[in-house]
Amino acid sequence: MVRFSLVALFLSATVFATTARAQGPIVGDVEGGEFRAFPLAVPDTRLAPSSQDKKGDAELFSQVMRGDLDMSGAFQLLDKKSFIDTDGLDGAEVRFEDWRNAAAQGLVKTRLTLQGSDYLIDLFIYEVASGKQLVKKTLTMPSADVRSAGHAAADEVFRAFTGEPGVFRTRIAVVKKVQGEKHVFTMDIDGDNVRQVTKGGGLNLLPAWSPDGRAIVFTSYRYDNPDLFEIGSSGGEPKPLSRRPGLNTGGRVSPDGGRIAVTLSQDGNSELYLLDRTGNVLKRLTNQWGIDTSPSWSPDGKQVAFVSSRSGHPDLFMLEVDSGATKRLTFKGTYNQTPAFSPRGTLIAFTARDERNVFDIFTLNVATGEIKRVTQGQGNNEEPSFSPNGRLLVFTTTRNKAKQLVISTVDGTKQTVLPSLGEHTSPAWGPFPR
Repeated sequence: MVRFSLVALFLSATVFATTARAQGPIVGDVEGGEFRAFPLAVPDTRLAPSSQDKKGDAELFSQVMRGDLDMSGAFQLLDKKSFIDTDGLDGAEVRFEDWRNAAAQGLVKTRLTLQGSDYLIDLFIYEVASGKQLVKKTLTMPSADVRSAGHAAADEVFRAFTGEPGVFRTRIAVVKKVQGEKHVFTMDIDGDNVRQVTKGGGLNLLPAWSPDGRAIVFTSYRYDNPDLFEIGSSGGEPKPLSRRPGLNTGGRVSPDGGRIAVTLSQDGNSELYLLDRTGNVLKRLTNQWGIDTSPSWSPDGKQVAFVSSRSGHPDLFMLEVDSGATKRLTFKGTYNQTPAFSPRGTLIAFTARDERNVFDIFTLNVATGEIKRVTQGQGNNEEPSFSPNGRLLVFTTTRNKAKQLVISTVDGTKQTVLPSLGEHTSPAWGPFPR
């Protein structure tokens, strides 16, 4: 999060002109029935005459921006071999007929200009069919952080076509093996810029972000018991939150930032409790003979989805935090676990074991109970977590043997395996940077 604060400090946008599309977003939502990726042309980034020796930076900037937009699943990026970019950048200089002939429905043009220690990024975004300029602006970013500049530009493009914020400058927390230990790391959504958060403790597991992105709650065995801790998202000294006898696991901070839902076994059985941010017990949420675990907050903070074995095997349940009223959500399969509420409140993603004894990702519609499969026939897939705009999932996969992370659309039509070294587990997608 240090990096995010630096980006926020240096990122400035000078808007020369912006033409809004009155009829609303151009690119639809993957939850809205049939969805087709939007054909988008993103030519190579140009360099200002004074910056021609920065070709490598321009190539990296284009690579990051294009990679983000492709990974989002919202766009069908046209092969650069299918068009020739010889026209201008701005307004009347753009030959829209040529881009229509190349089957582009959207067009993004960019130019980098080195100015002192910063890059000025001129960004031009068009709807090709109408010839409308959707965005014309200049971003100012530190020249030493070209990757962040690419992510920032991708966010602008995503917002221009969908009307929603992009998630390309968010971070993902994950557990990774290091020299026989397991530690919490954070990374960009393309798997780059990996940073270690925890040190010591042997086993550090199950990270979860605070809503403001400044802290991560996790379970650690640093005192030979699974205890709950909080640490700054850029590292530092962990603060104990709950060191009660037995399990102190699966801590999740409420959307308002004031409470933590957690599994404790201090009374002999694994039950859900509500803690304040200093670790004091506010309320016991469950009291059943089965094991209750893996809480996930609804966006309004009124409900918690969780896993319970009270039906005889792990199933998903929903609990009203104030009243304690509980209902069962899953009735198929014998092993349903790791629920994750969508930030929109419409879906819960979860892991289930199917008839082939393989773990896959599914989504459950909260309103209708309808269950849809996200993955199939690609190894074991587990531990889903939603992006903060609700359009993407991150989860673990064994499709390439070692456990890697996958960024996927909610319907599973676009899945990107992130390059990585070593085993990665328990991904948690962080909030929008502030």
